[in-house]
Amino acid sequence: MIVEVPLPLRALPVAPRMAEIHASLTRAYADEPFVEVAALAETAALSQLDAESLNATNRMKLYAFGGDDFGQARLVAVLDNLGKGAGGAAVQNLNLMLGLPESRGL
Repeated sequence: MIVEVPLPLRALPVAPRMAEIHASLTRAYADEPFVEVAALAETAALSQLDAESLNATNRMKLYAFGGDDFGQARLVAVLDNLGKGAGGAAVQNLNLMLGLPESRGL
């Protein structure tokens, strides 16, 4: 599954650069075992995304597309909505509530 969020950077009081957006995502998800933020170089080299690349996993991969001259960016997530969806979230949350490793059973 591919989920996309458009960001009209020109609508912000101060438009961030793509490197800043990427750095923010990388910091926010640094300690998350199931979320990976693609490097800007990897993202720039892509000609297409495979919506099924994370099937049967509890993982999600985030991409930040755009350019500093465009005034807009797109944040794109690739995930398996069955694995990373409600079932995976329920197991992950139960693990956290019970003090177990977050990844147990996933």
